[in-house]
Amino acid sequence: MASLKKQMMKCSNPSCYASGSDSNTKLQWCSRCPYNRYCSRDCQRAHWKSHKELCNKNVAHAEALQSVDNMMNGISLPDGMTLTELDTRLEKWISFHKPTLMGACIHALELPRDITRSRTHILRIRVIPRTDHGGSAARYFRVQSAESVAVAEVMTYDAPWPESMQDLEIIRKENEESGRGTVAAIGIICPPLSVQIVPFGSLKDLSSLPPVPHWKVTLTRDVENGKKFMR
Repeated sequence: MASLKKQMMKCSNPSCYASGSDSNTKLQWCSRCPYNRYCSRDCQRAHWKSHKELCNKNVAHAEALQSVDNMMNGISLPDGMTLTELDTRLEKWISFHKPTLMGACIHALELPRDITRSRTHILRIRVIPRTDHGGSAARYFRVQSAESVAVAEVMTYDAPWPESMQDLEIIRKENEESGRGTVAAIGIICPPLSVQIVPFGSLKDLSSLPPVPHWKVTLTRDVENGKKFMR
């Protein structure tokens, strides 16, 4: 099985199998939103029809945060942050801990036992900002809670949870139909921001992985210590 880090370094175009772990391939982020990476402009153009709606939502989300910041009249969040800064910190924190979060997602959803649980469950994580981060993105947030939740329950939550699940299903279907495997996800809650869905794609047979029943302890500890997953 490929390492968790390498599994995440793939071109976002489902029809392409280029990997960022290849020294000859450099993946570039979508210029409008920091969620998809492509190996070439051709791949980005080919995937634009599928990515367009989600990309527009991400851009609208960023604009909405800026609008709220403009109306706050100097009222700030802990550590002197604006909403936009909080959102940016969360993105950086997720980027740093993505392999750790992916591992937690795999074991929280028990995917080595049943890969199809990626369709029926999601890992819900609540985080809170830290003031003792020392400028390190690895320590921007602390895990407050983490639990596996059925998608059927999530669909009863307030917006944007149901809409996010629908977007996730589109991404999953696209990946599965292209033969790239399924997609599991985490929903990260960091009030007053809206939930942020973090998908993990290219997941196939994980039965060779031993179960990790204490995944929550590992997740909480490694995030608290700012430890980077190096597998």
